[in-house]
Amino acid sequence: MTSYQTPSVHSCPGCDAFFLRRRLRSANFYGTQDWSDAKPTMSWRQEPLVRCKACAALFWLDDIEPVGIMPQMPRAMGRITRAWLRWRGDPEGQLQDQEEWSHAMASWGRAQYIGSVSFDDVAYVLARSKGVRRDQLLWLRNRIWWGLNDRYRSRFDGTPIPDVPSWPIAAERSNMKVILDMLQDSEVKPWNLIQQGELLRLLGHFDEAVVKLRAVPADGHSEVRAAKIEKLAKCGDTKVRMLSAPSW
Repeated sequence: MTSYQTPSVHSCPGCDAFFLRRRLRSANFYGTQDWSDAKPTMSWRQEPLVRCKACAALFWLDDIEPVGIMPQMPRAMGRITRAWLRWRGDPEGQLQDQEEWSHAMASWGRAQYIGSVSFDDVAYVLARSKGVRRDQLLWLRNRIWWGLNDRYRSRFDGTPIPDVPSWPIAAERSNMKVILDMLQDSEVKPWNLIQQGELLRLLGHFDEAVVKLRAVPADGHSEVRAAKIEKLAKCGDTKVRMLSAPSW
């Protein structure tokens, strides 16, 4: 079961409005789908780039420090109970909890959960990405890649995903090649090799894809994904595919 702690509170760098950020306590992978391009499908995921609902500013969550933690909402308390606890010296801190909650509501009561970004938002930031950290740039390009790949996906009921973005083929392939170059210059890890193999497969470089995928070290999971994508490469398949059924 997916559960959350009380959210952290942050201030928007664009308008100073307060917003809330979920803090994951435990995660459930119920209903997730495993696509060959490894697009995250967990409902609880938090993307690193966000949009302020108050002023529409786009910013990176990691660049913003929390100003506080929203306290747990205490149980309602009547006047008689308050007086009784005050007389007893508030032994369990219930009056203090009420006071902290009232103070939080006065300061952060109008705060909303931070908004998610659209494909166009990501493309906008990518076009102005000079000075962006390498990991952020890789995420931007991956997010574009995943979004364009949505044309190969379907929803849980089998219907196509609506309003899928599109780019000219040349621009799409150029983005994929840049991702591939960035991965080849990175530390060699199983996920890195698998993504390189997937990109090469989708670009039609099947022999190179097989070489990358066969180089994936065994860890009980990565080599299984690599073998499934290798099978697609050997068949000359250039579409994103679901590697396993959703976990229900």
